[in-house]
Amino acid sequence: MSLLPQLPPRYRWVETVEDDGPLLRAHAIPVLLPAEADRARRWADVLHSYAPADERPAVRAGARVASLPGHERLGQLVAQALSRPHHVLDPHRPLAAGDRGGSVLVVAPAAALPLRVLTAIVTACAEQDTETGFLTGRDAAAVTFALAKLLAAPGPDPGPARSGLVDGTTGLAHVLSGGEIDERSTVADVLGQHWTSIIVDADGSAAHAPLGALTLCGLTGAAEHTLDGTVLPGGCTPTGCKTDPSGRTRPFALHNLKTRALGVFVCNGITLGPAEQYPSNLSLALDALEGFPQAVFGLTRGDLDTSGREPRLAAESLHAGDRLGQCVALLNTDGERRGIRGPSTVLLGDPEQRLHIPGPRTSPHPRPQARRQPADTHQLGDWQRRLTDAHAVERGLHASLQRRPDPDLAACLEEMTSHRERAADQLLAAVRDASPTEEWEPRLQAQSEVWAHTALAILSRTRGGAFSRQLIASRAHHRTGRWSAAGPCPYCHAPRDAEHLTSPIGLTDRRTIRCPKCGPALSLPAGLHELEVKAPAALHPGEVAEIALRLPESAGGVLAVHLRPRSTRRGSYDHQVIAATPGPHTIRLTMPEHPMPELDRLWVVHAHRFHIAYYQQRLPVLPPTTTPAA
Repeated sequence: MSLLPQLPPRYRWVETVEDDGPLLRAHAIPVLLPAEADRARRWADVLHSYAPADERPAVRAGARVASLPGHERLGQLVAQALSRPHHVLDPHRPLAAGDRGGSVLVVAPAAALPLRVLTAIVTACAEQDTETGFLTGRDAAAVTFALAKLLAAPGPDPGPARSGLVDGTTGLAHVLSGGEIDERSTVADVLGQHWTSIIVDADGSAAHAPLGALTLCGLTGAAEHTLDGTVLPGGCTPTGCKTDPSGRTRPFALHNLKTRALGVFVCNGITLGPAEQYPSNLSLALDALEGFPQAVFGLTRGDLDTSGREPRLAAESLHAGDRLGQCVALLNTDGERRGIRGPSTVLLGDPEQRLHIPGPRTSPHPRPQARRQPADTHQLGDWQRRLTDAHAVERGLHASLQRRPDPDLAACLEEMTSHRERAADQLLAAVRDASPTEEWEPRLQAQSEVWAHTALAILSRTRGGAFSRQLIASRAHHRTGRWSAAGPCPYCHAPRDAEHLTSPIGLTDRRTIRCPKCGPALSLPAGLHELEVKAPAALHPGEVAEIALRLPESAGGVLAVHLRPRSTRRGSYDHQVIAATPGPHTIRLTMPEHPMPELDRLWVVHAHRFHIAYYQQRLPVLPPTTTPAA
């Protein structure tokens, strides 16, 4: 970089952070020079838009800085600049983090902060009543840039508290004001103005969030590339997003937002581990930190059932003058009261920072009621319960049609209901006539297989497969009984939770497993034994993917295997439906020649005797494999 971009007074480009003591003692602020010229220019522009604070920020008792092993020098730099005590934090034993209360600002580049580390630190600190934030970025240079923005931060805004809210689920935008009715705005206006805080509420992923005519894209540089630095064919560019190859929507980079704090209520919106989602350099959170925002907070998980409540609760907390650490702690507490296990929201910023002068606030909603179970194993009673379970799934899907009609799904449900009701009549006749088992059970078995074929047809007869609807419907009449640990995710290796569900109305218990980054992995009724599913590590354009299944001795019924693109707007790449006989099976599915390079899905659905189980794995679509020349 021949000519360095000019920084504002008191800022200095440096090439190492090994000895910045003299600069700090001279009240200069060191910024580690990034390797890329465009990043340096953008950082200089951002810092010019912030006037450096004349004085060091006041230190609250109990506020401290911690660095992860291997990043001690960065932590010492931050602690010295903020006038806070420093210690090294062992991510495997975060309970040794220091005194109770106060706050901890954890310093490390993003690659050192995968979900398991974030979760362990936030959970342990919460048990100590300690607010937590993470000062991070794509690399060590980005961490010093984040520090520079913190030191330039003005105090709490004395004016009326206002936040811009962009709702990608409706395509609308609002201005949220403390104690006042929301003011309608437009997405373009909110994204184009200066704010103290902007909150995004949208469906999406760690890399993208659709907002109608715009798509928030996590691309920071000139092109999307894989983790080894190779440009990804068909990937995102500053002028075109791979989520819409037709170009009907325009990509928007979060580093262009003019806001001090950014809330990202997008599933997996805060994803820092380099291989926790699709293996490329796209990241909504890390891109935002490359620009104006001093703090980013949002969802770390991909398995959350959120609503419009969370963004407004966050705005209410910020407008009342809560510290950012208090705001995120409130969101996590509220999530626990609604049945979310563990922290769901993380702060990338200083937990001590306030955006507004403290004022009044309201309290969160009360804790939900608890739950219970029962069971019946008699043969006739078992079939009756299975029929009742099937009816409950159908009613759950019917309820989803009230919110979002789908004529194809409605047609499938009508057929399923007809087959189930015919089986119920046969069961009642068997009881009435005292028929022997060998007479009535084969008829019920035949009806259950017709019902199963119709249920599996939902995956291919509806445009989006309705997989998410089916998962929700299968548990709609259950309650969480307990949690236990499950094995790590086969894709991102994040720790997974097993949720054990019981029903207050006597339905069959279910067990679910979900990865906090990749989403639901399993939903299994107690009446079915789990299948073994082994998928390839990646999918490749035009190639055959082999999925190995092993079914237990008790297996029966019907099995569907689908390879699906990430987008629910397109059908499956390929699928097969087979008889679910015991033993090993190899399913060969063919990928199209030009799929979008994304993190796609493998669906396996097993239906047997009116019970239905769902399996899901995430598989990246990577460039085609090459065969060496002979």
